[in-house]
Amino acid sequence: MAKVRADFTQGKILGKLVVFAIPMIIANLLQILFNAVDVAIVGQFGGAKGGDYQAAVGATGTFIHLLTNLFIGVSIGANVAMANAFGAKDEKRMDRVVHSSMLISIVSGVFVMALGLCVSRPVMQLLNTPSNIIDYSVTYLMIYFTSIPALMIYNFGSSLFRAVGETKKPLLYLCIAGVLNLIINIVTVVFFGWNVVGVALGTVISQYVSAIWVVIDMIRGHRGLKFRIRGMRFYKKETITVLRIGVPMGISSSLFSLSNMLIVGTINSFGSLAMTGHTISNSLNGFIDAIVSSIERCSVTIVGQNVGAKKYNRVKRVVGACLFLELVVTLTYSLITIFFGRYLCMLYNTDSVVIDWTMKALYVTGGLYVFVVLMYGFSCGLKGMGYSIFPMISNIFFTCIFRVLYVLFIFSNFPSFMHTTTMIYVVYPTTWLLTGLAQMVFYFIIQKKELKKHAQELQEEKENQEKVAV
Repeated sequence: MAKVRADFTQGKILGKLVVFAIPMIIANLLQILFNAVDVAIVGQFGGAKGGDYQAAVGATGTFIHLLTNLFIGVSIGANVAMANAFGAKDEKRMDRVVHSSMLISIVSGVFVMALGLCVSRPVMQLLNTPSNIIDYSVTYLMIYFTSIPALMIYNFGSSLFRAVGETKKPLLYLCIAGVLNLIINIVTVVFFGWNVVGVALGTVISQYVSAIWVVIDMIRGHRGLKFRIRGMRFYKKETITVLRIGVPMGISSSLFSLSNMLIVGTINSFGSLAMTGHTISNSLNGFIDAIVSSIERCSVTIVGQNVGAKKYNRVKRVVGACLFLELVVTLTYSLITIFFGRYLCMLYNTDSVVIDWTMKALYVTGGLYVFVVLMYGFSCGLKGMGYSIFPMISNIFFTCIFRVLYVLFIFSNFPSFMHTTTMIYVVYPTTWLLTGLAQMVFYFIIQKKELKKHAQELQEEKENQEKVAV
């Protein structure tokens, strides 16, 4: 096996987690930056219709996430399967995980692209997208969805690299793609005046650049992840493992996006200014979410390696380190949002009315973002141990269903003077907290079960050795 520095089955955890997470944090921030740059550039340089272009691009976010999150969630299954194989030092299983995962990424990417191209306009109509921007939104989507195969390949490839401790290479390729995206956006919007078409093209080209580089690196066999195009096939055991762990996470993320679509549809009913405010606040929150989710995903890898090496006592230390780092990050962001939020909004749009609408969202969602800590912190332990079904269950009941019930029955029965966007936004921190508490309960139950199971295995192994000795 190729020498790998990031073996997390021994040594201190917190420091290793920080070093391991930093490249992935930067990589995820760059992915969020793709959309943020789209939103900012069309707003700043789109002329009189800049606000409409911002709202149009922002309105597509929940729909894109609905279709892509299912299979991006499956990439977490690939990460855990590879981490387990690496922790067990099983090279043959690692090879089968690589080729099964990459085939899944290609098939899922083509499927999502085809589906997205077919249903873009009907979905935007269902989301109550205002008539003055719906054509812009559909145009953006029709171009953007051609990048989905590349998005899937990059995410699955980077998940496999992350499982063996490599986060720097995917970061490098994403940096190159990010710079290219920025250059294309500036040229097409500022100089050519292509607006939503220009920013969509920039995203598509940059996504394919990052995907191609990851594939080339895997073909070269970097970090022992040797990829052969002709070697792709669905290996039964490894494919089932990837799907068993990843599909629940994908379903959970997709349902999460579906509930968000209902909320976005309600916000859209307040008009394009409210939409623009939501778009900007969502983009800002996306940056902190990229950091927190990066810490969680790196923690999943570390848990997975230790489970593969049968070092279950280290799992709780990983979860503790994850919770600590996420608390520091989210608390800092919440304070920045409350005191300096308006200055952040000006990076996207200088219109004071738009900023006012944005702050209505940020004071609630950004100011209370610290509530996501429990949700992300305990889910890393559950996913890394292979119990992704439990985060899915908690997300379905305490996030998705609660949000739907809130919008359809609770909010709709408020007095008219309480029908404000603020009363819609409070559902976000409420469900973050409820979901986190549920996952905390699940985690402690499963952790206790796994420790007991491991103790029994050690006892049986000891008894067998004694019998052999006799």
